[in-house]
Amino acid sequence: MAGFFHRLASRLPRRPDTPDNTPDDAAGTRPARRRFLSLAALAPMLAAAPALAKSAPHAGRAMPAGPAGPGGHGGHGGVIFPWRDPAVTITPPPPLTGKGEGEVITPHIPSLGFERDGEVKVFRLTAQPVTRLLLDGPPRPGSLWDRWHKAKGAMHGMDIPKPAKLWGFNGSMPGPAIEVIQGDRVRIIVKNELPEATSVHWHGLEIPNDQDGVGGLTQPPIRPGQSFVYEFTVNQVGTFMYHSSFNEKKQVGMGLGGFFISHPADGTRRVDRDYGLLLQEWFFYPGNEHVDVTSTDPNWFTINGKAAPSTDVLTARVGQTVRLRIANLSNMHAHPIHLHGVTWRVTGTEGGPIPESAQWPGNTVNVAPGTVRDVEFTFHYPGYWHLHCHKLHHTVNAHAAVPMGVMPMGGMTMLFEVAAAEGGHDAGHAPAQAGHGGHDAKAPAQAGHDSHQGHGGN
Repeated sequence: MAGFFHRLASRLPRRPDTPDNTPDDAAGTRPARRRFLSLAALAPMLAAAPALAKSAPHAGRAMPAGPAGPGGHGGHGGVIFPWRDPAVTITPPPPLTGKGEGEVITPHIPSLGFERDGEVKVFRLTAQPVTRLLLDGPPRPGSLWDRWHKAKGAMHGMDIPKPAKLWGFNGSMPGPAIEVIQGDRVRIIVKNELPEATSVHWHGLEIPNDQDGVGGLTQPPIRPGQSFVYEFTVNQVGTFMYHSSFNEKKQVGMGLGGFFISHPADGTRRVDRDYGLLLQEWFFYPGNEHVDVTSTDPNWFTINGKAAPSTDVLTARVGQTVRLRIANLSNMHAHPIHLHGVTWRVTGTEGGPIPESAQWPGNTVNVAPGTVRDVEFTFHYPGYWHLHCHKLHHTVNAHAAVPMGVMPMGGMTMLFEVAAAEGGHDAGHAPAQAGHGGHDAKAPAQAGHDSHQGHGGN
């Protein structure tokens, strides 16, 4: 190596006043020696240049890792793809996506239907790259959101569409809602179309250890292109979740999760309006569609994969019993969710229903990461009622570092449109009882930003 640098130094131009035939021990040697030492200092960088050129991160291109390790996860084996492996075909959602028969309305999230194998309910989940619009763009002219923002005199230019390259199930992020009845035997076939291994944990369910879904611990990781079959009996009642339990910080941070809801076998706990709201948070650099899962300072906040003003308007009537099932799949923050105009009772957690004697009243409930809070209430007055996270920087989008004028609503914000009771003066103004997602939603579109990559998504 020293000989190489000596030869390279000899080819560099000498000082004009140094003769070509100056002996090595003459004064002219000192500049040459300095050139040699300068080049030697660059040796590590020059030696690493070929490897750096091959492994420089670039969206959509592979980053070579070391030899395959036992887990095959990023940094210890295989080839690292930041979002998807172009060699893996992304298939359409399973046919029963969006065709569930349950009772819970999950705006922006499809339900998941099942087929039967004797007494077993069979569900199909495909983990895959998904392109999702977290923010659709400006609210529709004349809509409730549009009228609100104009009445506020809100700043313009804060509702630019926000596409994101995430991971989900069945073309949806969050994944489709699964609803079962207490006592059901379920079989869930999980196919992996991600660029790395995964597994699925059934959060809050008491099931055999080999079905718990911790990749590498209780089961082999599900390699790309492979499938794994989970089968267990659901003995509990309540609002639960499913999510990745392999490389969790990255995979849950990219969206791999959804609702798993179990209803009582005796048909109790029914309400008039039953909503599921899944909370998530993200950090994006400006102009970048890839979420940075290493950040602990998120700047986008969503309910069911949407940031206001793209969140659906929820509906109810005065006198109806309403339940909100609020689950938090954020990596970092708890979210104190507040609803104007009501006093609710906290009736359940990720551990199931709370006995009536232990329920507590309020209108703000703190939902920590990995937890669920069910709340039930009745509206006493019609009108438009505001639902939002009370960490108020979670109710704006992108956290732009600009002089702050009147900010439009964003992030974890939703609205209830409440009509008068049946027979009341405003009975003709009844909100629609369908068309707000959940079990009235169709399977993910095959084209556009809310589709999965390979079928029209970007």
